[in-house]
Amino acid sequence: MRDLFIVGAGGFGREAVWTVERINAAAPEPLWNVIGFADDDPQKATGNFEGYPMLGSVEKASRDNPGASVFIAIGDNAIRRQLYARLRGHDFPALIDPSAQVSPTTEFKHGTFISQEAVVSVGTEIGKFVIIHSRAGVGHDCVVGDFANLAPGVSLSGHTKVGADVFMGANSCTAPGVTVPDGTVVDCGMPVRK
Repeated sequence: MRDLFIVGAGGFGREAVWTVERINAAAPEPLWNVIGFADDDPQKATGNFEGYPMLGSVEKASRDNPGASVFIAIGDNAIRRQLYARLRGHDFPALIDPSAQVSPTTEFKHGTFISQEAVVSVGTEIGKFVIIHSRAGVGHDCVVGDFANLAPGVSLSGHTKVGADVFMGANSCTAPGVTVPDGTVVDCGMPVRK
């Protein structure tokens, strides 16, 4: 069992620890020992969050737990990217909920989060620190760039290319073969066509 602390004592942090608990419950033996949460908000320096101890600031948690794995549970793409730069030297696991359906041919990198009931199809490449929220669907042969965030219910048709730092709002979708440029923000429910 590996020590893990979660950066971000907010809504996404609650989702992340819930996913870790679900991963541990589904495994023959628990994989993760959640040692607590880190957050730069001074009001969250001490106490507990979701039943786990607050470890103080990001720097303090990193300094006090140099061998721990870290999951960055911050939805804002730019802040997630900044925190990754600040926490170099740690291991950043991907967290994939047991209910997600992820093709064995999918390639994904460290720090990725794939939530409850998401589907990631064959031949797909997922970059680092990507968030794929609940019930999102990623079609075959898609590419999702680093630090992209796919909100609940997003639907990517086959051969879609989503650039780095893209945010796709809840229930937005793409036509097949579309490229969504780096840094694009797609509103909730909006289609992206050629």
